[in-house]
Amino acid sequence: MRNRRYMRLFAAIIGLTIVGLVVQKVNAISSANISHAYTSTSSITNGSIVSLDPKCSNCVQPANVSNDNLLLGVAVANDQSLLAVDPSNQPSSVQVATTGTALVLASNLNGNIAVGDQISVSPFNGVGMRAAPGLETIGLAQTALNTNSPGVTTQEVTQKNNKKSIVQIGYVRISIAIGLSTTSNSSTGLNNLQRLAKSLTGNTVSTLRVATGLLVALIAIVALVVSTYASVFGSIISVGRNPLAKFAIFRTLASVLSLAAITTFLAGLIIFLLLH
Repeated sequence: MRNRRYMRLFAAIIGLTIVGLVVQKVNAISSANISHAYTSTSSITNGSIVSLDPKCSNCVQPANVSNDNLLLGVAVANDQSLLAVDPSNQPSSVQVATTGTALVLASNLNGNIAVGDQISVSPFNGVGMRAAPGLETIGLAQTALNTNSPGVTTQEVTQKNNKKSIVQIGYVRISIAIGLSTTSNSSTGLNNLQRLAKSLTGNTVSTLRVATGLLVALIAIVALVVSTYASVFGSIISVGRNPLAKFAIFRTLASVLSLAAITTFLAGLIIFLLLH
């Protein structure tokens, strides 16, 4: 009786092992890709988005917003493909995945990436971002990218307008599907306050900062109106009652108006810092 129990337990373990191997194999096949060998005149990191090089036959170069019309695929290692066509160990050889799934270098330059977002090229060579209108996309994100994502690094970058930005760069698994971005508005997913701030500054700002900026503006406006009205009204009454003291009254009025100007400057500076 005991031997039968042991045999059943052993058979169950063998069955679970076989099922696990089958599931692992199916997952490997479903996430596999087909890659082709190309050459490159520059060093290309695995995970970089690449485009065809029009100056060289069968050559690729890192993709960006200036060559996205020749978008080809993602640079991968030879052992990351289910089928690697013409693999080569030459330093100039680059294996490019054109179908399936792959890990892609990406940044949050255009906002954090969520599962299901389209990934397009970016101004940085080989690095993707959440799709922007009018750009070619490399595929759909299967994993997210934000400040809490594992392996993310923070970099300070300088854009074409010499404006420096802090971005997070990491790897995102995508399902490769090259096409044109269907994002009709770069403010998709933003609320009304964020859209207002983006239309004024060109930057995506958190709702809390926008609300704080509006509160500061409201307080400053109320304070300016009340103080200016009270000063002007009080000065007129005082001059009417005592014309001989008009110079002292006007001096006081000038001081109040100067204080109002300083308050306006400080409020504007605070709002500027909040929205940038």
